[in-house]
Amino acid sequence: MRLFPNQRGFTLIEFIVVIIVLGILMLGGVFGLRQVVDGYGLARDNSASTQKVQNALDRMVIELSHITSNSTGTRYNVSAGTAGSITYTANFGGADENHTIDQSGSLVRMDSDSTLILTNQVTANGLQLSYMDGNGNAVNATDTSMRMIGIALTVQVIPGVTRTFNARVALQR
Repeated sequence: MRLFPNQRGFTLIEFIVVIIVLGILMLGGVFGLRQVVDGYGLARDNSASTQKVQNALDRMVIELSHITSNSTGTRYNVSAGTAGSITYTANFGGADENHTIDQSGSLVRMDSDSTLILTNQVTANGLQLSYMDGNGNAVNATDTSMRMIGIALTVQVIPGVTRTFNARVALQR
């Protein structure tokens, strides 16, 4: 016997089905939100790493653009240069300064000093310097015809992703 014959409502099975469907939708939303948050974090880290490397590259370009000529003007004051390091004399404001830029492990540094780190997260052999004459032909760093220095810096910007940044410095007379 029904006490309220005209009353309609949800059955227990309908209620359980709605709860299950809502649970699935919420679970999908949580996973989607997680991917958005992870994507934001990767983009932020990539941007920060890229900016740090660009600052290091800019500093190297400024440093190398101040390399002086020797007293006779026959060559630049680069005392040693390999694919991974350069030792040179630069003039900043009238005073000659001797500097070295090299890679040590995952760091690119100046003057072999742990306090003058230009950037980190550099891959193995990630600092590549090339020395060129005025026509872009490869020469030795101490050659009298050396007029340009190329810089290639390969870093790990985010885990599992590496990028190479390039610059070229034309030396002034």
